[in-house]
Amino acid sequence: MVAIRRFSSDIKTKIPGNHPGVYAVPIQYPLAIKERASEEQLAQRFNGLPFFLNSQSSVVAMYIEPHGSIEEHSNATNSALFLVTRGRGFVRIGGPGGEEREIQAGDAVLWPAKIDHTVWTEEDSLDAIVIEISTEEQQGV
Repeated sequence: MVAIRRFSSDIKTKIPGNHPGVYAVPIQYPLAIKERASEEQLAQRFNGLPFFLNSQSSVVAMYIEPHGSIEEHSNATNSALFLVTRGRGFVRIGGPGGEEREIQAGDAVLWPAKIDHTVWTEEDSLDAIVIEISTEEQQGV
């Protein structure tokens, strides 16, 4: 059986928290999330069901509007690959005094676990695929 998950921007939802102009569509989530709510509730929340795998990894399509931003944060357990598929913006890794770089379609950024990071746009929008990988799963690599 072929499984298909639509993740186009027409079904995006606002990311909760202090992330102005940032929307997402979950493509794949850990199976443990499925235990927290009914399939009907999850399908409503995510505009359809993402793939659920027995893994701590997740894959999300992210859409950032012009002048949008993700609040600076770190993830205690996961590293993330941020794959820019359209547009341009900026990323900073290492907190307020960290390294800033301009990013554009075709760029991949690694956000290590436990390191503050943020992304924002100015005049352009930016689309990306975010792949979070548990540091526990990475130890075998």
